[in-house]
Order: sequence, then structure tokens, then C-alpha cells
Amino acid sequence: MNDHLSSIRLGTAEGRSDGVEFACKEEGSGKPVIFVHGSLGSWTDFSRQVHTFGKDYRALSYSRRFHPPNPCVAGAPYTLRRHAEDLAAVIDALAVERPAVVASSWGGCAVLLCAILHPGLLGSLVLCEPPMLPLLERTPEGMKLAADFRDAVLIPATAAFDRGDAAGGIRRFFDGVAGKNGSFDALSLSAKERLLEAGPELQLEFQTDPHLYMPALPDELLAGVDIPVLLLEGERSPRIFGVITDELAHILPDTRRQTISRAGHSMQMSNPEAFDGAVASFLHEIE
Repeated sequence: MNDHLSSIRLGTAEGRSDGVEFACKEEGSGKPVIFVHGSLGSWTDFSRQVHTFGKDYRALSYSRRFHPPNPCVAGAPYTLRRHAEDLAAVIDALAVERPAVVASSWGGCAVLLCAILHPGLLGSLVLCEPPMLPLLERTPEGMKLAADFRDAVLIPATAAFDRGDAAGGIRRFFDGVAGKNGSFDALSLSAKERLLEAGPELQLEFQTDPHLYMPALPDELLAGVDIPVLLLEGERSPRIFGVITDELAHILPDTRRQTISRAGHSMQMSNPEAFDGAVASFLHEIE
């Protein structure tokens, strides 16, 4: 298959997509594995994985709607359903059946909704700390973590974007997800530039109605996702992600769970060897 950057043109099936093109990277042949990035990301977040898994699978990573190098439309709604339907359209365009889908952060929320909306479309899931914030409202610890995250991250990041300080909004968000102030400033210049390039899409996320951006997914719908799921969490990730993963482990019917050592929220980049090994073991187990 292709070993260079190309694009996927989505179909226009009713309820799914609108004929747009998404940048993608694809390698290998055989059973399909699709990688879906999170906020402030692009297909490059999984470029190493595409190369590694392309040796045994048809591996593909695509840039989601509004993410570089795809165009970002100012003022467009950044809805969970839109990104879930985009994944369904990507699968249609690739003409593959029941792919394994590996999803990071907010991308995992979209993938879960896709599995709910289209039963039988996906074959298995690897979810890397999807920030399903409504699940935090179930326990006192979760409610405190949600309040702290809102006050320390969401509110100041939104305020920064509102006053035109995109770099400040990105810095506050990145530090919050990393769980340590100064994390953004400690990045290399190239890493900072990559995140700043994705700033317009993050602003869309913060400007979208929370009920459309992060709707609560009822337990009965999540419990209907009856395909194998691997829940991955980073050893160094903030506790907020662990509490959400706890809830998903209780609700989803067929789960495994593993911690990636020496890794934070972007675990596929901070410890790729351990990450790739965990995903490969899971895929071999369910084959």
C-alpha cells in the first residue's frame, strides 16, 4: 500500500460525511488498523505506529476534520457526532471490514460514539485515556477532579482563546493534560510549532456547545459496545484519566486494561516501544 502522505475523499452518504478530503498516511496490507488522534493532533501523532504495524497489517492514520494539514473552518461546530460519522465515512472510503481502531484522547470519545451509532462496523478498539468528562460526575473523587480541571484548565484556556491569545490557550490546555505546569515550555521548538499549527482546531473545540462537543453517553449504549476493547493509560498521566478509565472498565462488556510505563497522556510518543507492544499483543490475542 501507499508509503507516502496521501488523502482520503469521503463519500456523501446521508448522515455521514460531505465529500471532504482528509490527509492520511498508509502502509502495509492485510487486516486493517486505523489510528485516530486526539486534540491538537494530526496523522503524525501515529506516524511511527503506521510504519511499525504496516509490517503486519494495513495501517492507516488520518488527520481528523479541521486538523492539520486539513483546512480549519472558523466558527464551525466541533461536534462529537460529526467526528464519529467521519470515522464511519473513512471506513467506507477504505472499503475495509471491521477494522481495529486505536484512538488517543478525544479521538477515543469519537470512536466510541461511532461504535454506538454503527454496530458491527468496528472489529475492536484500543482506547488511550478518552476524556469522557461526564463520567466523572459519578463519584466524589471524580466530581472534585472535574471541578479542578475546569477551574485550572478549561476556564483559563477558554479565556485565553477569547482574548486572542492562542498560544496561551494551548499552553494552559497542554499543561493541564500533561498534569504539570511548564510542560509546554519544556517542549522542543519543533514540537511547539506543531501544536501551535493545530491551535485553530483547539479553539473550535472550546467554542463548541459542551452538549455537542462532549455529550454524556448513557450506560446502556456504552454497554452495547460488545467488541474487544483494550483500555490503555499512562503511568504518569493525571489521575483524572484513571478515574474515567475506571468507569469505562466497569461499563464496557469486553475489556482489558494495561498501564504504559514511563508514559503520560501521549503514550504512543512518550514510550512507543511499550505502547506498540501492548497494542500488538492485544491484536494477536483477539485474532
